[in-house]
Amino acid sequence: MLKRLIKHGNSRAIVVDKAILEAAGIAEDAVFQISVNPSGGLVIQSVLDTNLDEFREKFKELNKQHKKLMQNLADL
Repeated sequence: MLKRLIKHGNSRAIVVDKAILEAAGIAEDAVFQISVNPSGGLVIQSVLDTNLDEFREKFKELNKQHKKLMQNLADL
């Protein structure tokens, strides 16, 4: 499938059809990694959200360990 870049504010975007996302099993809120291919072009690949889940867990631990400090910061 060929797609053309479209203007999106000061950036450019590629619109991916819903049918393509469904066929690939990709959720609408999926996270993608974009890298530059040394031979030219872009490589776009969906990635699992495990890092986001890990971040949330670590953030909860941090808040629990430093509850008083976090409360003081919130009160400022």
